[in-house]
Amino acid sequence: MAPIETEIPVIDLAKLETDFNGTAQEIKDVAGNWGFLYVKNHGVDQEKIDRMFEIHDLFFNKTAQEEKESTPWNSIDNAGYDNRRKRPYRDPKTGVEKPGDPKESFVCRKESSLEHPYPPTLAKLKPEIQSFMREIHDKIAMNILKCLSVAVGLPSDYLGNLHKYDDPSFTTLRLMHYPASDGPVDYDTRLPAHTDHDVITLLFQDRIMGLQVRPPHYSGPIAEDEEWLDAPIIPGAVLINIGETLSFLSGGVMKSTWHRVVKSPRPEDWGKERFSMAYFCHATEFTPLKCIEGIKGAEKREAPISCVTGKQIETVRDWIQHRHSYRGYVLETKPPAPVAMNGITV
Repeated sequence: MAPIETEIPVIDLAKLETDFNGTAQEIKDVAGNWGFLYVKNHGVDQEKIDRMFEIHDLFFNKTAQEEKESTPWNSIDNAGYDNRRKRPYRDPKTGVEKPGDPKESFVCRKESSLEHPYPPTLAKLKPEIQSFMREIHDKIAMNILKCLSVAVGLPSDYLGNLHKYDDPSFTTLRLMHYPASDGPVDYDTRLPAHTDHDVITLLFQDRIMGLQVRPPHYSGPIAEDEEWLDAPIIPGAVLINIGETLSFLSGGVMKSTWHRVVKSPRPEDWGKERFSMAYFCHATEFTPLKCIEGIKGAEKREAPISCVTGKQIETVRDWIQHRHSYRGYVLETKPPAPVAMNGITV
């Protein structure tokens, strides 16, 4: 099979064994210029990735809607079933209500951070899902964080220590389903342009294209006439992008790039459903949101004001809640847990 062409850099992690520093520098340079890169020879068996897409099909296509909606997503836990088609949001800049994105998803949190309920179909597979999350964290995410630490002049375990798997964080695996068009008109844009608000995202795509990346020669506000780059599906490779948190912690040395999901550019894909899954790797909840001392080339920035508290954001936890609220989602409050008083539960 001929290699798939793409302008987005592809880095072979097997080179880390013979030239760790050189490969780490290459990853850092791409992270600073593109904010997106493919990695191959990452250590996770393709069979395990394919199995996860079988789970997508089982849940999204072969599970009753009532069961899927039995564990709804909420913005506090950031876990559960999220049907964006039923969830319009209000643009915080214009105040205009916009329709929900044409997709559905199920968000899995690390069990060490939140024991959220799974619907029956997925509950049987929870150990398998959690095992997959830990494996991609240890073999891919931690490897990339080690490379970036070394390349910016930090101790090799610096960023990794902020992302220990069993420490509390908002790290999630989002299983995503973009349904096939049920009529003659398909959506041109399936997920509007955005940046991720985590540290790094690992994206796995299954067969159908749709992701587009803003090229590095553009900057500032997005213009309507910009040309976006398609992110092809490269067998055996995982697409990684830099999130806003890492851009902030690195003082801008790492770049968080705009991206979006559109109808596939290949006519043979039109009218077909699309599966993808994203592992959003967050720093531990109480990591300070400030530029890390000692990073070469960093420019310190002031943390933004939270639209939740009206105060300057101090931690990653504050930042996540701000970002969820900023897109117009209501930050739910959980009812207090029952308390027993004098033998009576109140």
